[in-house]
Amino acid sequence: MTLGDISDKFGLTDNERASFAEYAANRFANAVKLGEPDTGFLETWEKTIQYAAIFGADKAINTRVCPNRPVEFNSPETLKIEMYSSIAGKIPVIYVRDTADFEQLVTNVAYKGVRPDNISTTGASFLSGKTTRFIILSAKPYSNVPAAELGLPDEKEWEETSLLLRRGHECTHYFTKQTYGITNNILHDEVMADFMGIFEAFGFYKAEWFLRFMGIIKGSGARFIFYTKDLSENVRSAAAELASQAAYGLEKWSRTDVFRAMSPSERIEYMCMAGLEGMINIE
Repeated sequence: MTLGDISDKFGLTDNERASFAEYAANRFANAVKLGEPDTGFLETWEKTIQYAAIFGADKAINTRVCPNRPVEFNSPETLKIEMYSSIAGKIPVIYVRDTADFEQLVTNVAYKGVRPDNISTTGASFLSGKTTRFIILSAKPYSNVPAAELGLPDEKEWEETSLLLRRGHECTHYFTKQTYGITNNILHDEVMADFMGIFEAFGFYKAEWFLRFMGIIKGSGARFIFYTKDLSENVRSAAAELASQAAYGLEKWSRTDVFRAMSPSERIEYMCMAGLEGMINIE
């Protein structure tokens, strides 16, 4: 199936076809790999982690991460800071298992203390500036989808797995940022990030789960509208079909010998170059 086939299926007008083609365009197609990234910020974080080991993660966060807007943590004992060795190199990760603690920390760090309207649906935050980069993760059910909706038996275990899934997802964004200088809030990036996150957390990939996380399969997930909010209803429907076809293409690919022979970074690079349309029949 091609973009043209999907456009025909949904009866897109010429203007809608142009909008769909623009949205589905591969922004990595002509990307050039960057040089070695600046990792000077890691030294400061190593000291923060050492401080946390002595005085606690809550005090380390309030003293060194958000000293101007400290957080009154409900569950400071559940906090953890680590230097995670991701596929893009080391990255500081803050794990926050208490939902209220997570939402307040992200509000204070990323939004200067002003609580955003969508914070209740947010499960992770990747902060990237000139002098630092780090990830904050919650243990909320991933994409607010409960375990039962995925056919998983244990809700508490799903919360822990959601942390791993989010870590893989955010580290994929980190990889494309470090490697190509590109991250986009569009389906191509999200398909890749969820693919890597699901595979890291479970050791396999299920397209159905991704579609539930997006809300393309109706249920508790509702992320799809966020990435397609500027599209018309018809074009959004076509984008949902494209994402579905790409997801099932990736599921088939994930079972091949070619896929298994690749490193995680090679898998991301391959998906970057394939684009959404190329994922449908990826080999």
